[in-house]
Amino acid sequence: MLAGLSAAVLSGVDDERLVDRVSGLLGLPVTLRRPDLRVRTWAAPTAFRLDAPPALPSSVLGTPGVSRLGPGWPSVVLPPDPVHGPARRHLLAVLVAEGAVAGYLDVGELGRALRPSDAQVAEQAAAVLSVRLAGEARTERAIARNRDDVLADLLRGTRPEPDLRRLAGQVGLDLDTGHVLLRFPVAPGRSASGSRDAVVAAAGAALGAAPPVLVEPDAVVGLVALSPDPSPGELRSLHRSLLEGLDAVVAATGVRRIVVSGAVREIGGFPAALAETREVDGIAGALGGAADVVAVTELSTLRLVVNADRAGVAVRFAEQYLGPLRRNDESSGGDLVETLRRYLAAGAQVRAAAKELGVHENTVRYRLGRIEHLTGLDTRRFDALLAAQLAFQVDGLATAGLGVP
Repeated sequence: MLAGLSAAVLSGVDDERLVDRVSGLLGLPVTLRRPDLRVRTWAAPTAFRLDAPPALPSSVLGTPGVSRLGPGWPSVVLPPDPVHGPARRHLLAVLVAEGAVAGYLDVGELGRALRPSDAQVAEQAAAVLSVRLAGEARTERAIARNRDDVLADLLRGTRPEPDLRRLAGQVGLDLDTGHVLLRFPVAPGRSASGSRDAVVAAAGAALGAAPPVLVEPDAVVGLVALSPDPSPGELRSLHRSLLEGLDAVVAATGVRRIVVSGAVREIGGFPAALAETREVDGIAGALGGAADVVAVTELSTLRLVVNADRAGVAVRFAEQYLGPLRRNDESSGGDLVETLRRYLAAGAQVRAAAKELGVHENTVRYRLGRIEHLTGLDTRRFDALLAAQLAFQVDGLATAGLGVP
C-alpha cells in the first residue's frame, strides 16, 4: 500500500487521484481535509451516489481524541453524535508536515463497519500525503523568497529593466499593468519582519488577494496590481477597501496608518514611489501619527513645503502632475497642459477657461476629466488646485525643467 502510494506521488499524481485511489482500496468515502476541517478534495465509490462528502463538523477539533493527534498518535475513530457531532463514525488520520498538523484524512463509515485494517491504510496514506505537503510547503517558501528578492530589486531599482521583466514573470508579477504601493508602518518596539504575515493576511482580507510584500526596518510595503491604466474611481475604491480593513492592519502593526502611493505605470517609477511613501509616512508620523489611509497624491503640497530645501522633491512633485499631461499632449496633439494652466488662471471657472481657450465648456470639462484620470488631480478640490499651481511654479523655476510650455 505505502509503496504504491509513494510511487504515485513520485510519478506526479495529484491529491485528487491519490484520495480516489485510497477510497477505491477501502470501498469507503475518503476526504482530504485542511487543519480547520474544510474539504480539500474527496472521493467515494460510485455505488454510494454521493454528491458531497460525509459531513464532519469543526466542533470535533476540540474533542480529546482529535486534540491529541500528532506524530505519536496518528489516528482516531470518532463515534457518532447526532446532536453535536458527526452523524456516523469517522476514522481520522492526521497529516503532519514540519512538526505541525497539516490536515486530516477522513474515512467515513458507510455501507460497512470500519475495521482495524482501515486505520493502517489511512495512516499510511496520511504519511505519504504528509511528505507531499511538506515538499509543497518548502517549494512555496522557495518561490516566496524568490518573489521577495525580485520585489526588492523592483522597488529599489537595483536591476536593469529587461532583467526585472524576465525575473518578475518567473515569480508571477505582472509588470504590464498598473500598481500602487502600500506602506504599513510598524510601531516602535515591534518587528516589521515579525508583523509581515499578519499584515499580508489583513491586506489580503481587505483587498481580496494577498499582496507580495517587501519588509523594511520600520514598515511592510505591499505591491497591489490594478488595471493597466488605473482610473481615479479605481483608486478611490482601493482606498475605501483599505479603510474598511484598517482595524485588522492596526492589530498587526500597532499603527493606524496606511500610506498609498500614486499609480505606477512604468517600471522606472517604483523606486520614486517607494521613496515617496516613506517620506509621506515620516511626515504623517511627525504630524501626529494616526491618519488612517493616507494618499501620497493628496499630500503633495505639504511634502513640497516640508521639504522645501530639497530640489529633487520639488521636481518630482511637478513631474507627478505635469509629466503625464505633457506626454499625453505630445502623443495625441492634445492641450491638457494649457487647459489646466488656463483653468487655474481663470480661478477654476469652467466658463472663463473655455472662453480663454476658445472651446466649448463641455470640452473643458472633458479635458479636466482626462487630467484627473492621468494624474489623480481632482480639480474640484482647493488643495488639488493649489498643488497644480505649485507644480507650474516649480516647473518654471527648475533649472532642468519639465519642458512644459
